[in-house]
Amino acid sequence: MKICAFIGDMYRDYSASIIRSIDSRAREKGHRVDVYGNCSVPSNNPLQVIGYKSILSLPNLSDYDGIILCADTVDQAGLSKDLIEELLSNPDVPPVVCIRAEINGFFNVVPDNRAIMHDVAKYVISKCKSGDIGFVTGRDDLLDSAERRAGFEDAMREAGYEVTEDMVFHGNYWITQGPEQADFFTKPDGTLPEAIICSNDYEAITLIDELIQRGFSVPGDTIISGIDNISEAGDHIPSLTTIEISEETLVNAAMELLEKIYAKENPDLYVNVSGNIVIRESTGDDDPGRDVFKALRALKVAKSNSIEAMREYVLVSTDFEEALTREAALQVTLDSLKKASSIKECYICRYRENDRVLSGYFDASGNTFIESREFPSNRLLPEGFLKDKTGTIIFLPIANKNVVYGYAVLIVDTKENGFINEKIEFILMEIGQVINKLELYQKYFGIADIMSLYTKDSLTGILNRRGFEKEISKLFDDNGKAVTDLAIVSVDMDGLKYINDTFGHNIGDEAIKETSKCIYNALKSKEFVARMGGDEFVAVLIMTDVGRVGQFIRNVRNNLKEVNKKGKYEFELSSSIGTCELTNWKDLMESMSKADKAMYLEKKAKKKNRT
Repeated sequence: MKICAFIGDMYRDYSASIIRSIDSRAREKGHRVDVYGNCSVPSNNPLQVIGYKSILSLPNLSDYDGIILCADTVDQAGLSKDLIEELLSNPDVPPVVCIRAEINGFFNVVPDNRAIMHDVAKYVISKCKSGDIGFVTGRDDLLDSAERRAGFEDAMREAGYEVTEDMVFHGNYWITQGPEQADFFTKPDGTLPEAIICSNDYEAITLIDELIQRGFSVPGDTIISGIDNISEAGDHIPSLTTIEISEETLVNAAMELLEKIYAKENPDLYVNVSGNIVIRESTGDDDPGRDVFKALRALKVAKSNSIEAMREYVLVSTDFEEALTREAALQVTLDSLKKASSIKECYICRYRENDRVLSGYFDASGNTFIESREFPSNRLLPEGFLKDKTGTIIFLPIANKNVVYGYAVLIVDTKENGFINEKIEFILMEIGQVINKLELYQKYFGIADIMSLYTKDSLTGILNRRGFEKEISKLFDDNGKAVTDLAIVSVDMDGLKYINDTFGHNIGDEAIKETSKCIYNALKSKEFVARMGGDEFVAVLIMTDVGRVGQFIRNVRNNLKEVNKKGKYEFELSSSIGTCELTNWKDLMESMSKADKAMYLEKKAKKKNRT
């Protein structure tokens, strides 16, 4: 079978587990599953998510034997509305199985939300002495949220307790409302309800963390429960009492439905899935399998990994900042994604008015190709790519707010933790932003000006620091060895402060420009100079001629003398110069430092002679 799946929030536990279970089942049965969706949606503004929404309309649905829809994971900013309407109204759409979020007109595999909330609430209530029990709902617009609240009210009613609105906090199923929840449940006398029952684990964990930060104890001051048994529930301190609804069970039920339909059977429209309560520390219970020290070590590792991830984001962002063409941005994208150990193959495709283009990819052997291979818009990839693939293929959008540029096709190892993660999302968002930026610059300035804007010094027209880095990196091989003998030359104007103070900064700028010309005119082919800031210049010389450094220094000084002879200025141009050889990329900064020191020694000697 060939199955299409729509899944959002891919790096959250639930969605990731769904994809992992789909992949496992698909490989076992020889199915091919194409997953379309997002990691997250960066805005709730419907006008700014059009580009991210485009991925949901990418597949030709009639090419598939069945569809799996996780509608509640692609519901941000109304993303799923048009998709659901299309699935319901198009007669050519194959059978659709909706997981967890019930939708009339589809086959549905749904948890018995009312029953599972009733079960966990009944357990929590049994540990309380009164009906002083708070409740956190899920999103008010979702059916499962209403069902879970009904299950809570059933359990309270059975215990003889009334539920009033002042006991209920209206949540959003996510981790963003910890402070608001804590404020809501903290009474004027500074105490908490006996228990707080949350509609999912994310709400429960963020509430526990916020209460502990405020000096409360869980389960000492209140007991708390959740639903879903996400991985953090067992690792958290305290561990969280919850109900487990296996994603594998949900997926297997959905796949079995599609397999029965494909075999011309007539399965029921609804399959209800029950859950099992998992009792832990947050309700004051023992957790026999609990290793607190292991959990603390895991938290420490997670914190360290988080810091390292932030560092990687900075480095990736810098790489994209240096990408001045689409090809360069594509290369950075592929190089960055290749570093993700879970991604085994990656294909970057671009939309065009009448067709599509495979712009670049790396294959299972790790070989990278930057090319432009056209293919019809009714295909996902050119003929011959991934033709007989089984297992799961993930399609993610490349977009910037309301503009879509294309999509990424990823073959991932779902056995790895974080096989789809925030960094992958960040990389794809970065290439979308870079393409958007380049298109704006092309529109308003032209491509040549884009290059100048990034690599050229606006005052002198020679390279700036970014341009220097770009050019000098070309002179080293992959091992960091210089492809030819090089020398770094540090050149610093003499007396610029005096010129600025005496004649004004406009004349000082003229002096800087004149000095840059004198240095530039002393260069040979393939050599270059950059203004590193203020009155500081660095030149790179190709040491193919004996005595090249001395020749360059003499030529710079002669060029400066020629300017002074003309009497153009009421002062004399002069520069101090220092040099150092360079043979290895890792020694670049040290060589520049040595050249600087030599230059400053000359400058110091000049000042001493003047006095």
